[in-house]
Amino acid sequence: MPEHRKPQLQVAVCDDEAADRQQAAALTREILSAEGLSCSVSDYASAAALLSAIQNGAQFQILVLDVMMDGLDGMELAAALRRLGKRTAIIFISSNREMALRGYEVSAARYLAKPIQPGQLREALLYCYQTFCASRELLLSTEKGQSRLAADDILYVESWERGSRLQLTSGPITTAAKLSELAELLPQRNFTFCHRTILVNLAFIKHLRPKEIELAGGSILPVSKYRAAELKKRLLAYLGG
Repeated sequence: MPEHRKPQLQVAVCDDEAADRQQAAALTREILSAEGLSCSVSDYASAAALLSAIQNGAQFQILVLDVMMDGLDGMELAAALRRLGKRTAIIFISSNREMALRGYEVSAARYLAKPIQPGQLREALLYCYQTFCASRELLLSTEKGQSRLAADDILYVESWERGSRLQLTSGPITTAAKLSELAELLPQRNFTFCHRTILVNLAFIKHLRPKEIELAGGSILPVSKYRAAELKKRLLAYLGG
């Protein structure tokens, strides 16, 4: 069976209402700990303070942001981060339900209404983890032994004999792990099926055509007619951050 590492998640909670901020931070710690995910949760009383921290080197995989705050608000903070090229997963929280649609402008992962419901926050946090933060390294049993592989180096994975073959930037390598097992472990934001037997890394797609895709480096992969629309949707979402 393939193994993967669970990195410590760096999460920031930002809300100018102290009680709401403390509740969101406490729930976040409780939920992630219950899921066996090591985490560090920092809280900020203003969007300006959080933006300053990020500009000075603080790194977060997930942000839980109140939308309506005095001064710089959560939506403006998210927009600023996107302009900086930050692809951090964002969960918006607000008592203003009319603001939810604007979350799409900054590619927010989820929008939760106040008061926060633990079940909804749990779903949002786990979605962000699986989609944006899942381990980017695998330890696989391959023909070369126990191989440590970086997800970012995988162009695509295909079913191969009784296991799978991974096409890496450095060349191919085979493993007994099933394609379905690897699909569960690889970051869902980056990898999707273009064919029932091929899992492709969206980062390497150079050209998308009706029945095939061309990857950086020139590899051509078939696209199933049943997966073409979803592949285009996933690629646009990936490029949009």
